[in-house]
Amino acid sequence: MRRITGAILFGLGILCLLFAMALTWIIVPSQRKVPLDLVPPDVVVEAANASFVQIQTNAQGAPQAVVATAGLSSTTGIKPDFDAAAELDGDTLVWNVYHSTNRTDTGDMINSAESRVALDRVSGEAVPWAGQCHTETTAPCTPGDIAFAGQLYLFPFGTEKRTYQYWDSALRRALPIQYQAEEEFNGLPAYRFQQQVPEQQAEMDEQSLAGLLAFLAPGASSGAVSYRATRTLWVEPMTGAIIGYREQQHRELVPVVGERVVIFDADLQYDQRTLEAVGDQAANGRDQLRMLGMYVPIGLAVLGLVLIALGVWLSGVPGPRGGHRAPEVTRPQPTPVP
Repeated sequence: MRRITGAILFGLGILCLLFAMALTWIIVPSQRKVPLDLVPPDVVVEAANASFVQIQTNAQGAPQAVVATAGLSSTTGIKPDFDAAAELDGDTLVWNVYHSTNRTDTGDMINSAESRVALDRVSGEAVPWAGQCHTETTAPCTPGDIAFAGQLYLFPFGTEKRTYQYWDSALRRALPIQYQAEEEFNGLPAYRFQQQVPEQQAEMDEQSLAGLLAFLAPGASSGAVSYRATRTLWVEPMTGAIIGYREQQHRELVPVVGERVVIFDADLQYDQRTLEAVGDQAANGRDQLRMLGMYVPIGLAVLGLVLIALGVWLSGVPGPRGGHRAPEVTRPQPTPVP
């Protein structure tokens, strides 16, 4: 009976070890991807004191562009497009992204935008897709009018201490964002990345540029928009969640004649509600990955080794002898013949 029990325990120990290895090397790695049904929380960045162009109505009732100074609140909302994602390879997300910026004192909308983007579920990078688009007007988003690239809203599961490519919406291309340090942010371990965008000309459609020149530099027949920015991101490395964000952005209207005019200057950071929402989501994802990828496999491995040792011990211990045995009889040795 002990041999049978030992064999069962030995087999259970082997199964525990196999399951621990499967969790570590097969099951958990295969689950390190963004769930298709994930709905990210709204993200709000705000600046207490910003300069920006606002369209207002003058005394005659006509619209005019002025440079205003006030607090700004910029909200980004994401709505997954499950139907569009289902038509792809199963490893790609499709997100509809809505963005609006408002004054915090009056609530007036300063600008808005809408995008459609496809993202890899593991790396978080934008992937080529015919349906991606972007608009900053009331016109519908036109598929194929932009080519998103690099990281936009997510970093990879298992983010590394290296340089990535991060999307710049003003320049409409991905630029390097460099790893700087490992530090704690909002109660979580994080990697800090920073993207420095040196001053350069930003794209602007001719109609919008002409409108700015007419109101802010009426003596100039042409001009351009100068742009520079610094972005600092704190990324929880296990999940790739961006748990902290700061953007210092500066734009100037540069007419061919006359003085340069600041048309945007703001230091934008996550508000408290966003810090809590993204922090909780990252902490939950981190806890699940650590539980299934480390604690459960270690527990199963220890249990498996104990069961194997116990099984070997039981199989090698002789059982109690039952009944009586007849005493051994010593036969007389034959007497040799002389």
